[in-house]
Amino acid sequence: MYNYRSFKVDFYEENSDNKDMSDGQNFTNELESALTAKTEWFNTVSFPDMLDNYRLLHTCVKNLYELLVERSLIKPDPYKLDKKISKITVPDDSPFIETERATVMGARFSDYETMLDFVCTYFKFSVDHIDIMQIRKLVELNNCIDWTHFSANNSKTNTRSLAELINEARSHSEQMALSLINDSINKSAQAVTSINALLKELTDFQREVYKGQLRKDLFEHPSFNKVQAFRSTADEANEIKRLYPEVMGKKPFYNDLIQEIIREDQAPNKQQLQQALLQKLQVKEQQSKTSKKKINTKGMLLETVFVISALGPQLDAVIAKIQANHDILASEHNSFFDKFIKNLRKAFNIPEPKEEYDLVIINQKTDTKNIQTIEYNTFLTNLERKKRFFLSFSGKQTAEYRKIESSTEASILEFVNKQISDMQEILVLLNALDEYFKANSGNQDKDKIKGLKIELVTMKNTLIKANQKRADYTSFIEEEAQMKKLGIKDVD
Repeated sequence: MYNYRSFKVDFYEENSDNKDMSDGQNFTNELESALTAKTEWFNTVSFPDMLDNYRLLHTCVKNLYELLVERSLIKPDPYKLDKKISKITVPDDSPFIETERATVMGARFSDYETMLDFVCTYFKFSVDHIDIMQIRKLVELNNCIDWTHFSANNSKTNTRSLAELINEARSHSEQMALSLINDSINKSAQAVTSINALLKELTDFQREVYKGQLRKDLFEHPSFNKVQAFRSTADEANEIKRLYPEVMGKKPFYNDLIQEIIREDQAPNKQQLQQALLQKLQVKEQQSKTSKKKINTKGMLLETVFVISALGPQLDAVIAKIQANHDILASEHNSFFDKFIKNLRKAFNIPEPKEEYDLVIINQKTDTKNIQTIEYNTFLTNLERKKRFFLSFSGKQTAEYRKIESSTEASILEFVNKQISDMQEILVLLNALDEYFKANSGNQDKDKIKGLKIELVTMKNTLIKANQKRADYTSFIEEEAQMKKLGIKDVD
């Protein structure tokens, strides 16, 4: 990251005019402060707002995607779970055959939703990370669906096709579904407009970051001849070009920005240019006010509790599939000999042996495997108990939720930690159990086994969301504690 605090540039040598040197140093100091303040504003005020808008956009897109899948207007992408995402990419927008619309748009809209989820969950929102290249990628992603001109007459293939699908979904829809569709489209347009406006402002700022970095790295380099450079604008340009490859490496050479630096240093109206730059970097009064609302930290924790409660219905769907798969495996052991043994046990009052599964657990960090044996009925009973427990506080008016709400923050945090930890362990076992069912069913029953991948990914995403909210809470608490140690208090 660019360290503005170390940004000290002398524009003139010791034999330069004292007034010019003083003016140059004053500009340097003011520029340093302006860049530092603006960077802080982007990182602490602007980017959290951008992330909120991306989360809103992702929620709207996900709602529309699920609606279209439910109406069978698009087909879910069968490879969705196999795709590994490490950077921002934009869905294909090339034309396609109309008969393939359900499949193609199912895959493309799924890719769009997945990419927004990646941005919301894993993308780093900071000035040092979102450079010009990242800004271009984000803008491309934002504009791959034209929410602000969303119609079946749009020139973009994906926007036009999606609008046609949405129009079909509107047909014979109830008022609630229509409201969901219209609200999702309107909010998507608002979110993208807000994000793009901020990215434009960030683009302008990154130009100044580039200039500041060049002043710091190149102008302070021992080989930079200041006496020669500041004799004329041409000499400064030549001196920058001479040293640029050695100091800046493969970083792009933006001639227009170099010319701006030279004009700010040597133009007849350099004072006006310098003041205009400082004015542009200034954080507006309404932006810089730190009249923080009192943050309800207990409310942050209770939001996490409410997210965790969503695991109740998700577990219910998993349990139903586990029971069905268990019954399929059990039916494969129903031969004449199996029946004879069962009758023999009944005759002599011999209890049935425990139904145990030997699950292969893979340690992701060390890539080692170990066997963990679970007793089916006990495991299922524990899942049922966990499901009922989560459902017991799934409504904010339930007795269990009110009981949690009346607890201390420390108790609620301990509760949240335990539930997340428990479910992470359960998720490991469920993934192993899913593989067990597939591996141990007979060839005649392979197609009957119900995979758990979709449900497990949904549960994993819920845990990621809960984890993020818990992390936001602990980060805020730690920051407050650190500020108190430094003797810093919020000022109204």
